[in-house]
Amino acid sequence: MGAMPARRRDQPMPVKHWSFAGLMLTYWCNASCASCYLGCGPRRREEMSVEAALAFWRSLHEAGPHGCRVHLSGGEPFGDWPRLIEICRRAKREGLGPLQKVETNALWATDAAEVRDRLRALDDAGMQKLSISADPYHQQFVPIERCRLAARLAGEVLGPGRVQVRWRDWLADGQDTGELSEADRAGLFARYAAGRRDRHTGRAANLLATGLACKSPDDLADNSCREALLRSRHVHVGPDGSVFPGTCAGILLGSLAGLSDGEAAADARQLRLRLADDHAARPIVGTLTRAGPAGLLAEARDSGFRPREAYADKCHLCWEVRKWFVRCGWHGQELGPAGLYQS
Repeated sequence: MGAMPARRRDQPMPVKHWSFAGLMLTYWCNASCASCYLGCGPRRREEMSVEAALAFWRSLHEAGPHGCRVHLSGGEPFGDWPRLIEICRRAKREGLGPLQKVETNALWATDAAEVRDRLRALDDAGMQKLSISADPYHQQFVPIERCRLAARLAGEVLGPGRVQVRWRDWLADGQDTGELSEADRAGLFARYAAGRRDRHTGRAANLLATGLACKSPDDLADNSCREALLRSRHVHVGPDGSVFPGTCAGILLGSLAGLSDGEAAADARQLRLRLADDHAARPIVGTLTRAGPAGLLAEARDSGFRPREAYADKCHLCWEVRKWFVRCGWHGQELGPAGLYQS
């Protein structure tokens, strides 16, 4: 990667402060949802230790003028309850700022007493909201009654305003989809995907986006990704400390990981300043911020990539080009983790 002149102090900062960050505690999940933009599933084994989670959280909290609001997610973070609650409790003791929310598919919500106990423990540890995933894709693997139980008891323990459900229309009227025939389930997924609620990267691009393809690559030309990559204020941090934009899984902005587990994490503020100074020189991020996925397509075509006639949107195109680069062994510094591209 070629060096770029450092940004002058009188120039506006091209990268906004990271105000929101999701710590992906694990890529393990009991489910392999068709909509998963991170490619999570039972075979994924990457996990974030308690010490690493606190180090990353601490670094993010200290990076900006007003701290950084953190949420905990995965994969399924409740797959290791002792780790989840220890992270929450220790973060509160350290004064790392409020825990914005914890995300879950509610697989664990089988016993009302245990659900109440866990919700009270999270409340005591500073959790502001519980966020429950409910949609036809998750209900292929998680009975919807578990989502309904978790939502009802969270409303009682935390208060209705502190419960998020993605999506409430499905929670009210949905069904378990694991027992449907393959054809019926595919039809339901296609109808639901038509609502354009999903991010078309990862498994969602592989399984859902093709049914929505209606735009040629030429239709997506000159469609910059500058806002999503540099201006959104939202990032996610993977189990290994890799930082990627909030809505662009698989594009690496840098890493918060120290040299060893438990060591002080890399400085999030310095990582963001480095991105501000050299993003234009980065082959993936720089091209996307200038020309969007159509800019990446030109390089891919030169190496033999043959695009589809139509894509659902620019994210679908970007994903397929990035998969091609990974298959070719290119741009590894900016494309990862490998497990995502193999999902």
